Amino acid sequence: MARTFHLFTLLFIYSLFLSKGFAQNTVQWHLPEDGKASLGSTAINALTFSADGSQLAVASGNGIVLYDTYTGEVLTLLPLLIADVTALALSPAREEDGGKPTIASAGEDATVRLWDARTGEHRADFIGHTDPVVSLKFSSDGNILASGSFKEIRLWRLTLDGAARATVLQGHRDMVTTLAFSPDSKTLASTSFYGTILLWDVETGRLRYSLPAHTGSIQMLAFSPDNAILASGGYWNPDAESTISLWSPRTGQLLAAFEGHTAPVFALAFSQDVQGGYGRTLASAGWANAIHIWNPYTGALRAIFEGNAAPVIALAFLSDTHGNYSEAFASVSLDGTIEVRFLKPVETSSDVNGDGVVNILDLTLVASGFGQDAPDINGDGVVNILDLTLVGSHLNEKVE
Repeated sequence: MARTFHLFTLLFIYSLFLSKGFAQNTVQWHLPEDGKASLGSTAINALTFSADGSQLAVASGNGIVLYDTYTGEVLTLLPLLIADVTALALSPAREEDGGKPTIASAGEDATVRLWDARTGEHRADFIGHTDPVVSLKFSSDGNILASGSFKEIRLWRLTLDGAARATVLQGHRDMVTTLAFSPDSKTLASTSFYGTILLWDVETGRLRYSLPAHTGSIQMLAFSPDNAILASGGYWNPDAESTISLWSPRTGQLLAAFEGHTAPVFALAFSQDVQGGYGRTLASAGWANAIHIWNPYTGALRAIFEGNAAPVIALAFLSDTHGNYSEAFASVSLDGTIEVRFLKPVETSSDVNGDGVVNILDLTLVASGFGQDAPDINGDGVVNILDLTLVGSHLNEKVE
């Protein structure tokens, strides 16, 4: 779920239209402007969240800094002069690496560099691209790093001694701007300026599907945690009412298109499955400064978070201190503001008729209300079989 391409350009455009509005009161922190661990006043070149959202890596002309997403504490500082960084990626911690996560960076010199995310130690350089690398992504298991350049993608299989020879994927007509691995690490999705999504078989390197997605540039891709949905977001244009499309990675078919955004979508993130509340959730945001919360399986818009003072360029759902996924998500705005919000669980009751017990009468009431709002037990905006299932799971329970 990371935004790593052309942030410098976005900053420049944003500065032309900057207003004097202020963000709403919320749990937030800001990238520092001075101090020992500062990136200085240099513009952000690239940023990315870790897979669990708990860490945020930011690159500028002064180096790379790894932050704790919840607190803003500096975890690792790489004070290196890497002024041309155009892409970042954070790997999951692998047992082969002693549980140490890895930072990958790339830039205009076409070299991909690996760093120890805890110590800042330089690990390896991957050479093979002949054009600037503008997108990076680790597979969900941390064993493969994908890098995107002009018309090509390279899959670097990571080993203890470095990387084996890369697999080269070719199929795009321009710069490969966005990459996303499926949660099972078997599928890679990629996009370019031309708005086409390519789905690749990671094991064989063969192209599975070419999806004629958006009519403009695609800015973000995200897989659902069950591998069932690939979400894409791109530039709004007069010929398209929706900026978010949902696809089946298994068949390549378009599942749905969500309306609601009237400006480019720069960030997408799926939540993991948690108990109750917002278990299966898609968050989207972009130039309009608002974050939309969707049910990706019904298309219901659950909430809109407004008040961001600047466009949101990255989103991630967070794990808690024990590594379990929570109902919190973080956003990064173009002005360097990081906000952590907590989704409130939806209060539900399977005792539809309020008689103190869940029984067949409640099932009957829900069934009779199909298409109406009152028996909408799970709060997804529609009464359907999901509500019946929820009531059925609580049959013969007494309501305290």
